[in-house]
Amino acid sequence: MRRFHRNTVAALAAAVLMLGAAACGGEDDPKGGDGNSPSPTTSTSPTEDASQASDAWKSKYTKAQLTSYEDALARWNEYEQRSAPLWARGKATEAAAKLFKSYFPSPFWQSQYRRLASYEQVDVKIEGTPGIYWSKAKSISDNGLSVEIQQCVDNTQIKVTQRGKPAKPVRAQQKPNLRIISLSKPEGHDWLIYGIKDASSGKPKPCEP
Repeated sequence: MRRFHRNTVAALAAAVLMLGAAACGGEDDPKGGDGNSPSPTTSTSPTEDASQASDAWKSKYTKAQLTSYEDALARWNEYEQRSAPLWARGKATEAAAKLFKSYFPSPFWQSQYRRLASYEQVDVKIEGTPGIYWSKAKSISDNGLSVEIQQCVDNTQIKVTQRGKPAKPVRAQQKPNLRIISLSKPEGHDWLIYGIKDASSGKPKPCEP
């Protein structure tokens, strides 16, 4: 009983903040397309206004590198929207495993699947995706095949429930925090997600103007 309670608390703490992984559209359709997936959300705030006032960061990169950044960002956005229904459903299905495999290399896709399975065990469900105040490249490799994306995200738009009841909000997610997504494009593959760092680490980093 003690172990079950500990696992429940851990799952909830991670669930509220680790939303960069959600679901496929249909129960048996890893490509989604049921028309009910949440649409990309864009928020506005003084932080966004200050950060988006200048695209000076782009001057550090070539046109080819910026194209790689845009492609990697589009790939991440695609994953976040297609995975959202998975986390909202809270079931570790074969379709979920297939979707994770298509966006993460091994062993990262297994970690995502285990996370979803742990939520299923304690009946935790996550609905929605973070609001995005701004996105920019943190780094782009010279050959354009590796990109780190830095985003300012608003997690208050995410709804977390356990056994149908709202979970207690995690304090760290009540204000905009930075999220860093690492993607690479191995030979013969589309962009794959190699890492997601956000407030779920327990050390949230507030967005800076």
